[in-house]
Amino acid sequence: MSGSSFDTLELDALKELMNVGFGRAAATLSELMDLHVVLSVPRVELVPIGELASYVANEVDDPKSFNVVEQFFLGKFEGSSFLLLPEEEGRRLVEMLAGEDADADSPLDSLERDTIIEIGNIIIGACVSKVAELLGDVVTYRPPRFATGALDRELLERYVKPGPGMALVMKTLFRFERRDVFGLLFLVTTDSGLGWLKRAVSSWLESLS
Repeated sequence: MSGSSFDTLELDALKELMNVGFGRAAATLSELMDLHVVLSVPRVELVPIGELASYVANEVDDPKSFNVVEQFFLGKFEGSSFLLLPEEEGRRLVEMLAGEDADADSPLDSLERDTIIEIGNIIIGACVSKVAELLGDVVTYRPPRFATGALDRELLERYVKPGPGMALVMKTLFRFERRDVFGLLFLVTTDSGLGWLKRAVSSWLESLS
């Protein structure tokens, strides 16, 4: 079964499931940062993997560099997830945690990188695990990886190999007490993974009726 055949109702249901996951991630981040945090999911889309680079370019105002936190997840629902943060937005997150301004002209040090990795790990883990749990699956994870670089096809293809298949894409806005931070969360899976997800979402909807 092709995962690309999600109908509007199924995508709306998936959005609601993701909102539950984001709610859990927001609660964890709020406790970590001692700030009220809300993570919104304005939309969920299926995008051909070959069009991801163009999709990202259309979603942002051409920042010079991105921070990327990537993590593989394994289960019936399996694939790779990565949080894409413009470098300036990543620094904002670090500043809010540290309570002081970061040097915009200096490269991220190891502590700052670890902070961004931990934030990405919380968001990815909470969202993917909660969705899997609600749909009757359990996922495991490989260790997260971090990279930084200019927005181009080469950066994306470190994580998403060109070829057939669809990516599940969520545009995510992090709302904090003092400022908004923009980021993109991608879940990239195989046709079989999306096929399982479609069947599981359909079963979940039937259980509600």
